[in-house]
Amino acid sequence: MQDNEFPSLLARAFIGAAPKPALDLGAAALLSAMRRNHPHLFAMLAEQRQTRILVELTDPPRRFLLQYGDGAPSLSVADAAGDVAADAELKGGLEAMMALLEARVDGDALFFTRELTVSGDAAAVVTLRNILDRETISVLDEASSLFGPLRRMARAAIVNWERRATRLRAALAPPAASGEGAGMGEAEAAELRAQIEALKARLSKLEAHQRRKEGAAA
Repeated sequence: MQDNEFPSLLARAFIGAAPKPALDLGAAALLSAMRRNHPHLFAMLAEQRQTRILVELTDPPRRFLLQYGDGAPSLSVADAAGDVAADAELKGGLEAMMALLEARVDGDALFFTRELTVSGDAAAVVTLRNILDRETISVLDEASSLFGPLRRMARAAIVNWERRATRLRAALAPPAASGEGAGMGEAEAAELRAQIEALKARLSKLEAHQRRKEGAAA
């Protein structure tokens, strides 16, 4: 994994396994970091008409509701099933979604190859894509910035965990490793799960700290 790549394995594990409250906290913290790092982007989003986009991930299967326009953007976990009031639905895998967000590939190519599909108000999704294309976004940098002064250490840790997760997935892929190799894989998996839980706890503390700051400023 290159240091500037999106840590897809860790993100997929967290998104797939974390309960809704933890995901909501993570999404709020990530948006807060992006707001600090990309004020112009958020100003443009706030100027748009009020828009609700249902983002449906297929790998892992999760649904999020993105709202922006006429106020600060928000991102929250949507119900796994049932109708959600939205202007448009954007559906695809996690990697394709992040490629669109970070403008790593041509957005038109993602839609042409059907890696991402849109239903409903397609113009709203095109507008969102055009706004995102004006910014240089790295989800890895945004996530590591949550750790403040420890940003560089957090970034290095995330990259290291992603590399270990990649090796672990390769070790556990068929044909199954036998004997000592399988045991080592289980130990690494347990350690990675513990590290993900530590990250979730850190996000909870950051959110609580942010709420205290907002309460003091009110």
